[in-house]
Amino acid sequence: MFKKKPTIKNLSPLRSSDRRKIADQIISDYNIKIPAAAPAEPSSEDPATPNPTPATTSPNLTSIRNALLPENSLSARFATTVGPQLREVQGTVYVGTHAEGDERILWFKLEHGPGADGRLYPTVYTLWHNPHLLPLLYTPEMVMGKLRGGADLMTPGLANEPPFPDRAVRGAVAAVSSLDRPTVPLFVGICEIEVAALGDVQGTKGHAVRGVHWEGDELWAWSSSSRPGRPAPEYLQGWEEEVEEVGQAVGEMTLEETTEQPLEDLVLEDEVSEEQVETVEEIQEPSTKDIDDAFVKAFLYALYKLKQDNPSSPNHGLSLPVQPSALISSLITPYLPVFSPQQATFYQIKKTSWKNVKKFIKYLDKERLVKSKDRNGQETVILDVDFHDPRVEGFVPYRLPSQNAVQNAGKTVPSAAAAAAAPTDSDPSVGQTITVQSLYKPTARLVPTLFPALSSGDPNNYYKYSDVSNRLDQYISSQDPPLISPDNRRIISLNQFLANSVFTSSSADDKGTLARGKVTRDGLLKRITEDTTLLAPHYVILKTGQTLRDVKPKAGQAPKATVTLERRTGSKTVTKVTGLEIFGIIPTLLAEELQKKCASSTSVAQATGQARGVMEVLVQGDQRRAIESALVRRGVKGQWIDVVDKTKKKK
Repeated sequence: MFKKKPTIKNLSPLRSSDRRKIADQIISDYNIKIPAAAPAEPSSEDPATPNPTPATTSPNLTSIRNALLPENSLSARFATTVGPQLREVQGTVYVGTHAEGDERILWFKLEHGPGADGRLYPTVYTLWHNPHLLPLLYTPEMVMGKLRGGADLMTPGLANEPPFPDRAVRGAVAAVSSLDRPTVPLFVGICEIEVAALGDVQGTKGHAVRGVHWEGDELWAWSSSSRPGRPAPEYLQGWEEEVEEVGQAVGEMTLEETTEQPLEDLVLEDEVSEEQVETVEEIQEPSTKDIDDAFVKAFLYALYKLKQDNPSSPNHGLSLPVQPSALISSLITPYLPVFSPQQATFYQIKKTSWKNVKKFIKYLDKERLVKSKDRNGQETVILDVDFHDPRVEGFVPYRLPSQNAVQNAGKTVPSAAAAAAAPTDSDPSVGQTITVQSLYKPTARLVPTLFPALSSGDPNNYYKYSDVSNRLDQYISSQDPPLISPDNRRIISLNQFLANSVFTSSSADDKGTLARGKVTRDGLLKRITEDTTLLAPHYVILKTGQTLRDVKPKAGQAPKATVTLERRTGSKTVTKVTGLEIFGIIPTLLAEELQKKCASSTSVAQATGQARGVMEVLVQGDQRRAIESALVRRGVKGQWIDVVDKTKKKK
């Protein structure tokens, strides 16, 4: 539902009484059980009373309320559009902060428009802190990828055998997790059928769960501090009971049954059990050559995974240059075959034949996997990577440890899924593909003669320049008597409509055209497209996979990012860039990158003379080239960037 970014109005604090009332409504709607008051401690003087068990901390009503809707929560109205007809949806979002995170949308309510039912829906951030709040269903990772794109969960996509959760009835809110991470809900939707009553999913058809929110949508991405959405954890405590049932169902399947299932349904077999972890504790230390091979294979695995996950992104999503620390933390460690704390002590850079990261990078350069460079005679960085190397293209993935298994072994080691996900401070705009289209919306003066009469919100009521040209040609060709001169097809005679609707201004050009009674075809097209009283200019910014039916055009000329060079006190030059937000660029993250690339101080502040919330990034020095390069990496082409140099002396 939230494939398009919602417009969220000013946030306002919730009164304590309102917060408690909303939390109580959630407790009632989702049948959350409140533990009874703890019994009084038995008297030690009563021998008939059994020895008390050790006291345990049980949740009470206050703690449950705070877990569902934390103190100091905020609320705001929101609006967005859904569906090909861009129908408007309005409602309320509730924003709060859990102990270890930043402000995120925790609940939302749909009050007007398609799907509006006034019910409070939890976001994935709420589910990650409140186990068993919703019935949890499972689907293969391949299907989960489709759900993240906005698809609904079909009945054949339900993983594992019945029985399904009793609460998964028609109309109930349910969560869905991937078999790769069965303890982590990633999708929230409404059951379209009686899932709990299903006896078998093979051979069935139809929708099982209609999606309303998922990890990766615009609600997940929203943050009051303009930070990107927080990636899902690899493992969550509290959901294990349901997962154990899933594991039992998978374990009871016979060999014949498993061979009938698609490969995607068997991903749980890659999980490492606690018994497997225990068996590797007494492992022999590998040789130096084995550790060297593991490091090289880990690097190849990282390149292979980047290429698979980001086939169309520049450098397949890899941010260049790669620092030595980033090489080890992001491209090596997550892909090492470390299944226990003991193994983690073996696979370290100091136990390789290279002994340090610099020599390891030099080795990769010698193998022509990377191109490296020494900076200032000390640090060695990777400038380029060969993703087309036969060793990368022909790489065969191997099993990596799961997060759950490593935690049970007593030490946290990133898993393959964690390595594939971007780090929490990564910039989601890097590698995006943007298309800026200039459009025209006809006014009443040209309707219905040149353009059909359509509703204001109809996507077909917006025309590209070529569409306007074609419409004009169709009109000219359809007129009788003909408007095209038999001697020169480029000359058009004016008829009553053109004279009374197009050339109506008091300008000398229009008066001269009316006096001649003729105009060139190109001149007529220019006159129509440049007059905002005839065609109102609009624009739309499309990202990968979006069409005009997905994004509502905005009035005005197509926007540009503006890079301004100014001279401050003395001869000091600074470079500022504004107009970032319209392209989906987060100013604070761009400032962080420029600070590293330019080795110069940066700042982010409200842009002077711009609407509130439009920020500018300031960098010390003439950094126009670095900024243009950073914008291009984020999909902003050169023609959408204006450079204003105010440092030049006036003549």
